[in-house]
Amino acid sequence: MPHVNDDRNHGVGGIKIHAILADGNRSSGARVARDVAEIFAADIEGVLREKIAPGLVDEQLHRLVRNALEERITEMLVIEAGASQGAAPVSLPVGNLKPSDVIGQRLVQLSLASLYRCVDTNRFYCVKPPGQSNGRVFPEWQFVPPVPELLPAVLSELRGSVTTEVHAFLVTALDELNELAPAELLAGRMFAGRGTPHSSQMRLLQLSAAERQRRVLVAIKRQREGVAH
Repeated sequence: MPHVNDDRNHGVGGIKIHAILADGNRSSGARVARDVAEIFAADIEGVLREKIAPGLVDEQLHRLVRNALEERITEMLVIEAGASQGAAPVSLPVGNLKPSDVIGQRLVQLSLASLYRCVDTNRFYCVKPPGQSNGRVFPEWQFVPPVPELLPAVLSELRGSVTTEVHAFLVTALDELNELAPAELLAGRMFAGRGTPHSSQMRLLQLSAAERQRRVLVAIKRQREGVAH
């Protein structure tokens, strides 16, 4: 993600956005403008859905807004070479934690009893340890910010599904999410070992947290509709 400075020395008409790219690649200005426009267009679309009649926010409107933003951002964008950082975004952990480890690592400010109750109230979820018939462990990814704020609404929507189905849905790549798992979209980062995300995946991962959550909820609805048919 570029570092952005707002230069207002010449009034509103002369505003320039200075994007300092970590890879120092000045030729990627068009890609930066396109990606930023996509993020803003999705945010605007999410706001409009709450304020205007259903059906008025469609793909054509999204495309018009995105293209207008991309054109304006391209005019304002000044690409500056930055030092090569080489550091990939922190990846999402794939392991499971014992309940005592969740408390011991201070991933939540809860007692053990309260952590168990959070499962019943759809704040977190747990699974059986691999190869065991009893006990419970917590997939570690759900404690990575901002997931704890976004997950309850998703788990509530999945209420009624068995635990194995919930976990399988959350960690399985979906076509409608550009081959991202719902867990990855909620967290805004990919699971460890998945490599570098494609540009289409990065556009989704860089959306606002609320929009990423909305897209996961839509994916749940579509999956249920597919099963019903």
